[in-house]
Amino acid sequence: MKKIYILISIVLLLLTSCSTNQVADETTEYMASSFVTSKIKAKLVATVGLKGFDISVKTYNNEIILTGVVDNGQQVALAGAVARSVKGARRVRNHIVVR
Repeated sequence: MKKIYILISIVLLLLTSCSTNQVADETTEYMASSFVTSKIKAKLVATVGLKGFDISVKTYNNEIILTGVVDNGQQVALAGAVARSVKGARRVRNHIVVR
């Protein structure tokens, strides 16, 4: 009987530690994504010839998604290039449209 309690305790301990690691990994990923999003948004706002406030930036698993409306195709390309230039941006999906 004592062995069963010990076995159950070990299994519960292992399950608890696995879920704790998963939460830590998800939190780390969220923080990293937020940091990359902030860096890209700041660069877009600071870029001459680009209306950075009209562009939305979302990041998930280091994948950047750009949305918004700009005046011409050059601004679409420029926004994509700015996003790609940020370290940590693994892939950029540029869904910005021309007005």
